[in-house]
Amino acid sequence: MAVPANTYTRFTANTNVREDLIDKITMTNPESTPIISAAGKATAENTYHEWQRDSLRAPNKDNAALDGDDATASAKTPPQRVANVCQIFQDTISVSGRAEKVKKAGMKSAMAYNKAKAYKELQRDMEAMVVSANAAIAGSGGVASKSGGLGVLLYSNAQHGAGGSTVAHTSGAPTTAPTAGTGRALTEALIKAANQAAYIASGMIPPAVYMSPNHKGVFSSFAGIAVNRVEIAARARTPARPRSSAARMCTCPTSATSKSCLTTSWPARRWCSA
Repeated sequence: MAVPANTYTRFTANTNVREDLIDKITMTNPESTPIISAAGKATAENTYHEWQRDSLRAPNKDNAALDGDDATASAKTPPQRVANVCQIFQDTISVSGRAEKVKKAGMKSAMAYNKAKAYKELQRDMEAMVVSANAAIAGSGGVASKSGGLGVLLYSNAQHGAGGSTVAHTSGAPTTAPTAGTGRALTEALIKAANQAAYIASGMIPPAVYMSPNHKGVFSSFAGIAVNRVEIAARARTPARPRSSAARMCTCPTSATSKSCLTTSWPARRWCSA
Protein backbone atom coordinates (compact mmCIF):
# COMPACT_ATOMS: atom_id res chain seq x y z
CA MET A 1 0.00 0.00 0.00
CA ALA A 2 1.15 3.57 -0.64
CA VAL A 3 1.67 6.30 1.96
CA PRO A 4 -0.95 9.08 1.65
CA ALA A 5 0.34 12.20 -0.05
CA ASN A 6 2.02 14.88 2.12
CA THR A 7 2.22 12.61 5.20
CA TYR A 8 4.84 13.92 7.61
CA THR A 9 6.78 10.69 8.33
CA ARG A 10 9.75 9.79 10.51
CA PHE A 11 12.00 10.14 7.49
CA THR A 12 10.68 13.64 6.78
CA ALA A 13 11.57 14.63 10.35
CA ASN A 14 15.07 13.24 10.07
CA THR A 15 16.77 16.61 10.61
CA ASN A 16 15.15 17.45 13.96
CA VAL A 17 14.73 14.08 15.71
CA ARG A 18 16.73 13.77 18.91
CA GLU A 19 19.21 10.91 19.22
CA ASP A 20 18.42 8.00 21.52
CA LEU A 21 21.86 7.29 23.02
CA ILE A 22 22.00 5.86 26.54
CA ASP A 23 24.26 7.71 28.95
CA LYS A 24 26.46 4.70 29.68
CA ILE A 25 29.46 2.94 28.15
CA THR A 26 29.64 -0.85 28.36
CA MET A 27 33.06 -2.51 28.51
CA THR A 28 33.02 -5.76 26.53
CA ASN A 29 36.36 -7.21 27.66
CA PRO A 30 37.18 -9.06 30.91
CA GLU A 31 38.87 -6.82 33.46
CA SER A 32 39.88 -9.26 36.19
CA THR A 33 43.54 -10.04 36.86
CA PRO A 34 43.29 -13.08 39.16
CA ILE A 35 47.00 -13.89 39.40
CA ILE A 36 48.44 -10.50 40.30
CA SER A 37 45.40 -9.86 42.50
CA ALA A 38 46.20 -13.03 44.47
CA ALA A 39 49.91 -12.24 44.77
CA GLY A 40 51.43 -10.26 47.61
CA LYS A 41 52.94 -6.81 47.19
CA ALA A 42 56.32 -5.36 48.09
CA THR A 43 58.14 -2.10 47.43
CA ALA A 44 61.23 -2.14 45.21
CA GLU A 45 63.87 0.44 46.07
CA ASN A 46 65.97 -0.25 43.01
CA THR A 47 65.14 -1.17 39.42
CA TYR A 48 67.13 -4.37 40.00
CA HIS A 49 65.15 -6.02 42.80
CA GLU A 50 66.88 -8.86 44.67
CA TRP A 51 65.93 -11.40 47.30
CA GLN A 52 67.53 -14.42 48.95
CA ARG A 53 66.35 -17.99 49.14
CA ASP A 54 67.72 -21.14 50.71
CA SER A 55 66.82 -24.81 50.91
CA LEU A 56 67.17 -27.63 53.39
CA ARG A 57 69.36 -30.65 52.77
CA ALA A 58 67.73 -34.03 52.21
CA PRO A 59 66.57 -35.80 55.39
CA ASN A 60 69.04 -38.38 56.72
CA LYS A 61 67.48 -41.29 58.59
CA ASP A 62 70.95 -42.53 59.62
CA ASN A 63 72.00 -39.27 61.32
CA ALA A 64 73.31 -40.79 64.55
CA ALA A 65 76.28 -39.62 66.63
CA LEU A 66 78.45 -41.50 69.12
CA ASP A 67 78.06 -40.57 72.74
CA GLY A 68 81.04 -38.38 73.71
CA ASP A 69 82.47 -38.20 70.19
CA ASP A 70 84.07 -34.98 68.88
CA ALA A 71 81.73 -32.93 66.68
CA THR A 72 82.74 -32.39 63.07
CA ALA A 73 81.48 -29.33 61.23
CA SER A 74 79.36 -30.03 58.17
CA ALA A 75 79.72 -28.09 54.92
CA LYS A 76 77.36 -25.14 54.60
CA THR A 77 76.42 -23.08 51.57
CA PRO A 78 75.21 -19.47 51.53
CA PRO A 79 71.67 -18.58 50.40
CA GLN A 80 71.05 -18.00 46.72
CA ARG A 81 70.78 -14.33 45.73
CA VAL A 82 68.30 -13.97 42.89
CA ALA A 83 66.66 -10.98 41.26
CA ASN A 84 64.26 -9.60 38.72
CA VAL A 85 64.15 -6.37 36.75
CA CYS A 86 61.47 -3.70 37.17
CA GLN A 87 59.43 -3.03 34.03
CA ILE A 88 57.71 0.26 33.20
CA PHE A 89 54.16 -0.12 31.91
CA GLN A 90 52.91 3.06 30.29
CA ASP A 91 50.11 4.55 28.25
CA THR A 92 49.87 8.17 27.14
CA ILE A 93 46.57 10.03 26.94
CA SER A 94 46.09 13.28 25.04
CA VAL A 95 42.72 15.06 25.09
CA SER A 96 42.12 18.44 23.47
CA GLY A 97 40.49 21.29 25.37
CA ARG A 98 37.38 21.19 23.19
CA ALA A 99 36.97 17.42 23.56
CA GLU A 100 37.11 17.88 27.32
CA LYS A 101 34.68 20.81 27.31
CA VAL A 102 31.81 19.55 25.12
CA LYS A 103 28.91 17.59 26.59
CA LYS A 104 29.51 13.87 26.10
CA ALA A 105 27.46 10.69 26.43
CA GLY A 106 28.54 8.18 29.05
CA MET A 107 31.26 10.35 30.55
CA LYS A 108 31.72 13.74 32.12
CA SER A 109 35.44 14.05 31.48
CA ALA A 110 37.19 12.45 28.50
CA MET A 111 40.50 12.63 30.35
CA ALA A 112 39.18 10.94 33.50
CA TYR A 113 37.41 8.25 31.47
CA ASN A 114 40.47 7.41 29.39
CA LYS A 115 42.70 7.40 32.48
CA ALA A 116 40.41 4.88 34.18
CA LYS A 117 40.29 2.77 31.02
CA ALA A 118 44.07 2.87 30.61
CA TYR A 119 44.54 1.79 34.23
CA LYS A 120 42.55 -1.39 33.55
CA GLU A 121 44.47 -1.99 30.33
CA LEU A 122 47.80 -1.61 32.12
CA GLN A 123 46.68 -4.12 34.75
CA ARG A 124 45.94 -6.59 31.96
CA ASP A 125 49.39 -5.89 30.49
CA MET A 126 50.97 -6.71 33.87
CA GLU A 127 48.95 -9.91 34.17
CA ALA A 128 50.08 -10.95 30.67
CA MET A 129 53.71 -10.29 31.62
CA VAL A 130 53.45 -12.31 34.85
CA VAL A 131 52.14 -15.43 33.10
CA SER A 132 54.54 -15.09 30.16
CA ALA A 133 57.85 -16.80 29.46
CA ASN A 134 59.54 -13.42 28.94
CA ALA A 135 63.18 -13.42 29.97
CA ALA A 136 64.39 -10.52 32.11
CA ILE A 137 66.15 -7.70 30.23
CA ALA A 138 68.32 -5.28 32.22
CA GLY A 139 67.78 -2.50 29.69
CA SER A 140 69.91 0.46 28.69
CA GLY A 141 69.56 3.97 27.33
CA GLY A 142 68.12 2.55 24.12
CA VAL A 143 66.56 -0.73 25.28
CA ALA A 144 63.52 -0.96 27.57
CA SER A 145 63.87 -3.07 30.71
CA LYS A 146 61.64 -6.13 31.05
CA SER A 147 60.68 -8.29 34.00
CA GLY A 148 61.04 -12.04 33.82
CA GLY A 149 57.69 -13.85 33.84
CA LEU A 150 56.70 -16.97 35.73
CA GLY A 151 57.74 -19.03 32.72
CA VAL A 152 61.42 -18.33 33.48
CA LEU A 153 61.12 -18.11 37.27
CA LEU A 154 59.59 -21.58 37.76
CA TYR A 155 61.94 -24.43 36.93
CA SER A 156 61.93 -27.03 39.72
CA ASN A 157 58.39 -28.19 38.96
CA ALA A 158 57.97 -27.07 35.33
CA GLN A 159 56.19 -29.47 32.98
CA HIS A 160 57.53 -29.64 29.40
CA GLY A 161 56.82 -31.64 26.30
CA ALA A 162 59.63 -33.56 24.61
CA GLY A 163 62.71 -31.38 24.14
CA GLY A 164 61.49 -28.58 26.41
CA SER A 165 63.40 -27.20 29.38
CA THR A 166 63.70 -24.25 31.75
CA VAL A 167 67.13 -23.08 32.88
CA ALA A 168 67.56 -23.21 36.67
CA HIS A 169 67.35 -19.68 38.06
CA THR A 170 69.84 -19.87 40.94
CA SER A 171 71.50 -16.43 40.83
CA GLY A 172 70.83 -13.00 39.39
CA ALA A 173 67.89 -12.28 37.10
CA PRO A 174 66.34 -14.98 34.86
CA THR A 175 67.69 -13.87 31.49
CA THR A 176 67.31 -17.14 29.54
CA ALA A 177 63.94 -17.94 27.99
CA PRO A 178 62.62 -21.51 28.30
CA THR A 179 63.00 -23.94 25.42
CA ALA A 180 59.57 -24.90 24.13
CA GLY A 181 58.84 -28.61 24.05
CA THR A 182 56.59 -30.57 21.74
CA GLY A 183 52.96 -29.54 22.08
CA ARG A 184 50.67 -31.98 23.85
CA ALA A 185 47.10 -32.18 25.07
CA LEU A 186 46.22 -31.32 28.66
CA THR A 187 45.55 -34.48 30.65
CA GLU A 188 44.64 -35.29 34.23
CA ALA A 189 47.98 -37.09 34.59
CA LEU A 190 49.86 -33.87 33.72
CA ILE A 191 47.87 -31.88 36.28
CA LYS A 192 48.56 -34.47 38.98
CA ALA A 193 52.26 -34.61 38.11
CA ALA A 194 52.57 -30.82 38.32
CA ASN A 195 50.67 -30.73 41.61
CA GLN A 196 52.89 -33.44 43.09
CA ALA A 197 56.09 -31.77 41.85
CA ALA A 198 55.02 -28.46 43.40
CA TYR A 199 54.37 -30.17 46.73
CA ILE A 200 57.71 -32.01 46.67
CA ALA A 201 59.59 -28.80 45.82
CA SER A 202 57.87 -26.56 48.37
CA GLY A 203 56.14 -28.75 50.94
CA MET A 204 52.91 -26.86 50.23
CA ILE A 205 49.79 -27.88 48.34
CA PRO A 206 48.97 -25.42 45.52
CA PRO A 207 45.76 -23.64 46.59
CA ALA A 208 44.59 -22.94 43.03
CA VAL A 209 45.18 -23.79 39.38
CA TYR A 210 44.96 -21.01 36.80
CA MET A 211 44.14 -21.91 33.21
CA SER A 212 42.59 -20.60 30.02
CA PRO A 213 38.85 -21.02 29.38
CA ASN A 214 39.68 -23.70 26.79
CA HIS A 215 41.79 -25.67 29.26
CA LYS A 216 39.09 -25.23 31.91
CA GLY A 217 36.68 -27.00 29.59
CA VAL A 218 39.13 -29.90 29.25
CA PHE A 219 39.81 -29.89 33.00
CA SER A 220 36.10 -30.18 33.78
CA SER A 221 35.96 -33.45 31.85
CA PHE A 222 38.52 -35.19 34.10
CA ALA A 223 37.13 -37.98 36.26
CA GLY A 224 38.91 -36.78 39.41
CA ILE A 225 37.39 -37.82 42.70
CA ALA A 226 33.87 -39.09 42.24
CA VAL A 227 32.53 -38.32 45.71
CA ASN A 228 33.57 -36.82 49.01
CA ARG A 229 34.19 -39.30 51.81
CA VAL A 230 33.86 -38.32 55.45
CA GLU A 231 33.62 -40.32 58.66
CA ILE A 232 30.19 -40.02 60.25
CA ALA A 233 28.00 -42.10 62.57
CA ALA A 234 25.56 -44.31 60.67
CA ARG A 235 22.65 -43.33 62.94
CA ALA A 236 22.11 -40.95 65.80
CA ARG A 237 21.90 -43.83 68.30
CA THR A 238 25.00 -45.50 66.91
CA PRO A 239 28.17 -44.12 68.50
CA ALA A 240 30.91 -42.98 66.18
CA ARG A 241 33.95 -45.18 65.90
CA PRO A 242 36.75 -44.36 68.36
CA ARG A 243 39.34 -41.96 67.01
CA SER A 244 42.75 -43.47 66.51
CA SER A 245 46.20 -42.21 65.69
CA ALA A 246 46.31 -44.10 62.41
CA ALA A 247 46.40 -42.08 59.21
CA ARG A 248 43.44 -42.09 56.87
CA MET A 249 42.91 -40.40 53.53
CA CYS A 250 40.64 -37.36 53.33
CA THR A 251 39.37 -36.60 49.85
CA CYS A 252 38.24 -33.21 48.63
CA PRO A 253 36.14 -31.95 45.71
CA THR A 254 37.84 -32.12 42.35
CA SER A 255 37.07 -28.55 41.34
CA ALA A 256 35.15 -25.47 42.33
CA THR A 257 34.87 -23.01 39.50
CA SER A 258 34.58 -19.26 39.89
CA LYS A 259 32.20 -17.16 37.82
CA SER A 260 34.91 -16.20 35.34
CA CYS A 261 35.84 -19.84 34.62
CA LEU A 262 39.47 -18.73 34.67
CA THR A 263 40.34 -19.70 38.22
CA THR A 264 39.83 -23.25 39.39
CA SER A 265 40.42 -24.13 43.02
CA TRP A 266 41.69 -27.68 43.07
CA PRO A 267 42.36 -29.06 46.55
CA ALA A 268 44.70 -32.02 46.22
CA ARG A 269 44.33 -35.39 47.86
CA ARG A 270 46.28 -35.47 51.06
CA TRP A 271 46.96 -37.73 53.99
CA CYS A 272 45.99 -36.29 57.34
CA SER A 273 46.20 -37.70 60.84
CA ALA A 274 42.99 -38.82 62.46
